[in-house]
Amino acid sequence: MATLRSLLKFWALSAFAIYGWLRLKLTRSPTLIILTYHRVLPESSDEREREQPGMIVSPGNLQRHIKLIQSLGAVPIHLDEWLRKKEAGEALPALSVAFTFDDGWRDNYLHGYPVLRQAQVPATIFLVTGMVDTGDTFWPEKVIRLVRTPGIDLSDQAFAWLQPYLSDRGSKSTPLSLLEADEIIHRLKELDDVTIIQHLEESTSLLTAEDNLADQVPVILQTEELKEMAGENLVKYGAHTRNHFRLNRLNSKEALEEQIAGCLSDLETMNVISVPIFCYPNGDITDGGEHLVAKHYQAACTTKTGWNRAASRNDFDLHRFNLHDGNSSTARTFLATIGRSLA
Repeated sequence: MATLRSLLKFWALSAFAIYGWLRLKLTRSPTLIILTYHRVLPESSDEREREQPGMIVSPGNLQRHIKLIQSLGAVPIHLDEWLRKKEAGEALPALSVAFTFDDGWRDNYLHGYPVLRQAQVPATIFLVTGMVDTGDTFWPEKVIRLVRTPGIDLSDQAFAWLQPYLSDRGSKSTPLSLLEADEIIHRLKELDDVTIIQHLEESTSLLTAEDNLADQVPVILQTEELKEMAGENLVKYGAHTRNHFRLNRLNSKEALEEQIAGCLSDLETMNVISVPIFCYPNGDITDGGEHLVAKHYQAACTTKTGWNRAASRNDFDLHRFNLHDGNSSTARTFLATIGRSLA
């Protein structure tokens, strides 16, 4: 039975890959595919043990993606440049590709930028501006560090807020597995970001210095790194809110304004090449947030999968393909990820 399932999975994957290849190769109407990445970490990096698997691509896989997409005839282009040409009615290739990176991780500079520079491929990094130049990180990474630090009793009253999201592992001492940590993060999204952050601050203040969650080395991009990547006009920066708060969890217009308009204001004062394109955290969209984004920006990226036709008039509903080692480590899985979304 296991062999049969493996065969069915193999043929299904192959079918999606062939379909994806055909759709990309045979497209004639000007089309843009937007590839989404988060972290770029070598396979040997210790940070992989403290990160959700669906967030990571290796530098080698990123390089393979570039070569593969170019072999299909896709022309790499800045996202804002494609939108400008489309709006102006200028000629566009049959197939264009925009590389984008969410959150503003420092490993984008350390491991992603060298790959982009070598291939001379432009990219857009969507920054969480309130995190730039800090030693902070996002709450999912803090949760992973917490539950994977050895010797912590998660049944302690200090972690009462976390226990409902541990499933049947509430009495288990750490470290939990990476898969268990990933599942906890998905369940915690029932809460709003501010509440999670406050609970984490209270809980982690009780830990010993050795177990403290603060990173010694910044994991988020710093200003000098932003400027260096922008120096060759290879990397531009878009908006991903000030604090990566999910917009559907904000209950006031003022909070939405701070995250949406405030992020754009931050970008404009950073003295780097910024573009008025917004990226919704976690893909969460509300009517109020959508209205404010349309008021302050020229376009917006969602987490919806698919490609973007030049004939479309809605630049605030840009579709992307989220890629990581798990769904794109080979040409077949890469193309299957594309094909499955286009089917």
